[in-house]
Amino acid sequence: MGTSKRYYILFCLLFTLFSGIAQDYKLIDSLRRIIPAMSDDDTMKCRNLNSLAFEYSYIDLDSGMRIALKALEIAEKTNHLPSKANVYNTMGTIYHDEGNFQKAVECYTTSRKYAEETNDGQMMAVVYANMGNTYESIGDYANAKHYMFESFRIFRERKDTKRFAGSYLNIGILYSEDGDLDSAMYFFNEALKYPIKNKGILANLHSSMATCLRRQNKLKEAEQELLIALAIVREMRSEYYEASYSNELANIYIEQGKYDEAEKLARKSLAYAKQDKLLRVETDANYNLYKLSMGRKQFQKALEYHLEYTRLNDSINNKDRNNAARELEKKYQTEKKQAEIEKLHSEKEASNRLLTYAVIGGALILCALGFAVFAFIKKRKANAELQILHKEVSAQKNELQDKNKSITDSIQYAQRIQNVLLTSQNYIRENIPEFFILNKPKDIVSGDFYWAIRQDNSFYFQVADCTGHGVPGAFMSLLGISFLNEIMLERNIERPNEILDHLRGEIIKVFTDKDNHNNQMNDGMDCVLCRFDFHSNTLQYAAANNSISIIRNGEIIHLTGDKMPVGKSPRDQDPFSLNIFQLQKGDCLYMFSDGYPDQFGGNAGKKLKAKNVKQLLLSVSDKPMAEQQTILNDHFEKWRGNLEQIDDVLMVGIRI
Repeated sequence: MGTSKRYYILFCLLFTLFSGIAQDYKLIDSLRRIIPAMSDDDTMKCRNLNSLAFEYSYIDLDSGMRIALKALEIAEKTNHLPSKANVYNTMGTIYHDEGNFQKAVECYTTSRKYAEETNDGQMMAVVYANMGNTYESIGDYANAKHYMFESFRIFRERKDTKRFAGSYLNIGILYSEDGDLDSAMYFFNEALKYPIKNKGILANLHSSMATCLRRQNKLKEAEQELLIALAIVREMRSEYYEASYSNELANIYIEQGKYDEAEKLARKSLAYAKQDKLLRVETDANYNLYKLSMGRKQFQKALEYHLEYTRLNDSINNKDRNNAARELEKKYQTEKKQAEIEKLHSEKEASNRLLTYAVIGGALILCALGFAVFAFIKKRKANAELQILHKEVSAQKNELQDKNKSITDSIQYAQRIQNVLLTSQNYIRENIPEFFILNKPKDIVSGDFYWAIRQDNSFYFQVADCTGHGVPGAFMSLLGISFLNEIMLERNIERPNEILDHLRGEIIKVFTDKDNHNNQMNDGMDCVLCRFDFHSNTLQYAAANNSISIIRNGEIIHLTGDKMPVGKSPRDQDPFSLNIFQLQKGDCLYMFSDGYPDQFGGNAGKKLKAKNVKQLLLSVSDKPMAEQQTILNDHFEKWRGNLEQIDDVLMVGIRI
């Protein structure tokens, strides 16, 4: 259960007249005195009205919207595009707090259009962050991540380090809501590296870390972070933030069994939410009271609270309205492309007219000069055309180089995103002291990935090889990581074979054409999923078109799996097999994709082959894991020589 937050507080403050904190009543009073005296300057009056609307929205959303509409009237009258962008952005934040995500996206899309027309990069970064927040609220994490990272890219290009903390905070919240708690804490810690003068952002950071810690079942640490956040917002006199954070603290107290403290906080949040029409806060409060009643075994009350929670949650997550919000983005992009096409068409027609006039003029000149100079003119014309052609070829070459650079830069940025989503090696090292990961993408991004998570006394580790490589393979790997996190964290599936069954179901569902069942994509992955119990040294595993090699006392033990992929196949209705193997201390366990053994090279240019790879592993298994990685990498590069790497390479070694 998430808590409604204004993740965009950092960005909105960029456009207020004065620097201050949320619910600064002195600021509001100051603006109310200044605005009536500024009738001669409509632009400044619009700006101050917009600032007043934003500040008032912390106290009363309806009042904030009424003031914003007055500011919009002035902006429309003067047709001042920056003012329009600013006001629509503020209106979007108010609609978001009301839970009207469709209207929020409409306002942000309009604000974004005006920002693009004026080439206002900073305003675009603001709108991108707010749109990312709204898409996160409706569960559209793909669009949410796109806009959050676009916002951060702009601030990074502008070297605006003052905004980095807020950007990292926004991205961290997004990963936390998506269930990737390891990545979320990474971004929160990155935010802490930068000075945070704004109290609203600082409170939000502590609250967001508390939510992440609660989801990691670190309740005491979560409580401490949330108490810090509450102390800050009480000093700010922000009832909105206090109600939201009180809900989160009530949630922690319920999980700790502190029902009396939890009830007091939840009821206070509920009263404020009803008064100010805050659907998300009211929804969370009802859910807390439902869990509280269940804990006290007051089942009649629990039912009443759950029915109210369901009604409110259905209102917020209205599918038709949220789908309409997503369609707005598609419509905006379509209209933008159509405008570009029409512009190019007009330019082409103008160019054709000029060319026609030039040809006619040239013909008249040729007739006037006569045949005596015809050959001379023809030669000069030919030379001129050659020069024009040369310039066009050079221009096209430069344009192609620029596009290639842009594409490469985008893929390199995607690589950084993919690396963040892979389980961190520090996290793995906390559970497996001796291991190595040899990861060599064929292109910048990879279709091979590894994933790990600890659940109670078990540690799960997966090595996967997705269909394709490069960008298509990378997209497939991101889907795989996302589905694994959902299966483990939300569905609580424990057995490796059942996890692969669920993962296969999700992949088939994604790649099935809903309108044409005959149009079925067969993309998927080959993988090995291990579940280690290091107390009993027991290994449970399931494998799809892959296997595990274990080296024990100088001998190789082959652990095979099922001959079917995690994806569409003739056997996609067959369940995966659960295999159990007793490990011994000192065993070396290896998992790898087919990129290493399938590489062409050597003197004859043939494949390396799995048999030779296993003999190589046998020869290095007694060495330290870091040295094994170096030897395996050097051997691969020597074998490949001058030949192209044909596939992504991923190999993992673990010493028990």
